[in-house]
Amino acid sequence: MKSGKIQYVLAVATLAVGLVGSAVAADIGSTVKQACTACHSSKRICLNLGVKDAGAWKSTVQRMVNNGARLSGGQVDEAANYLNSLAPGTGPLCK
Repeated sequence: MKSGKIQYVLAVATLAVGLVGSAVAADIGSTVKQACTACHSSKRICLNLGVKDAGAWKSTVQRMVNNGARLSGGQVDEAANYLNSLAPGTGPLCK
């Protein structure tokens, strides 16, 4: 394969990974919003963005699942990481 084709293939692959990553982040954002706001306002979550670390978010998400939040076991870590990645006042929960 020539150098130009290799660069093109790498560029397309990088773009595809980025798009999939964005779609996954958007999907978990919607899932988290739906699961959390089923029982309470998103305001309390927004107030903790940038305050809690990943471990604290994982404990919170797990506690909410134990209380009936509808997330699968695999989504607990994903949701905690998502919440930990949000800057204060951002994400679909703060709109």
